[in-house]
Amino acid sequence: MPDQVRHDGVRLSNCQVNNLDFFIQISVEKSMEGLYRKTAVSAVITTILYLIFFIFFDRAIDLWVHNSCSKTWFPQLGDYISCLANGSFVRLGLSLCFILILVCDSGKKKRWAKLLLYICISGAIAIVIGDGLKYLFGRYRPVMLFEDNLYGLHFFSTKWAMHSTPSGHTIRAFSILTALSILYRRFTGIFISLAVLIGASRVFVTAHYPSDVLFGAFIGIFTSVWTYKYFFIRDSEFDG
Repeated sequence: MPDQVRHDGVRLSNCQVNNLDFFIQISVEKSMEGLYRKTAVSAVITTILYLIFFIFFDRAIDLWVHNSCSKTWFPQLGDYISCLANGSFVRLGLSLCFILILVCDSGKKKRWAKLLLYICISGAIAIVIGDGLKYLFGRYRPVMLFEDNLYGLHFFSTKWAMHSTPSGHTIRAFSILTALSILYRRFTGIFISLAVLIGASRVFVTAHYPSDVLFGAFIGIFTSVWTYKYFFIRDSEFDG
């Protein structure tokens, strides 16, 4: 009688397990190829849109918002909405969640711990990527355009006024809310709408240009998608 093992609670022969692993591997490779293509196409589209906004629309949009809305209730409302993805609050929340997982279930044996860890890692990776790109590009924030007529990239800057792209609030919002929308798909519309609202608020408070928000959304979305891919790579519910 051939040796038998359990796979997801079902008793299978070694031959069946090997065949199952083979088909899972094939499925994983195909889904990875699909995600590579989607990421590459989305990156190209995002780059093109970024350049179009950078060259033709960013200055005009932020100048219009600054001149037309600065004395209205829009900036104050934008500040309230932006607080939902405040960097200090999000980092504190991620830290507390990491600690909670380590204390309660460091082995990720419980489903809630694995899901929470996935959300935290998605947010943490996206934040690190965003901070690195801010330093690399060193784009002048809109305030530099309003006060000193400075626009464009400075490169390798640690100054807040030169950290316009990508939008950090947008990255934090889209990474965490995209992760939530993947896990709880019935609420995808609510999560993504909230992320879009937070991103738009960064333009209304003239802290960023529209292209910064677009760039941040791309980073946040695909960081969460790729993190999910590696977290649940063998799970049958992942549809690629």
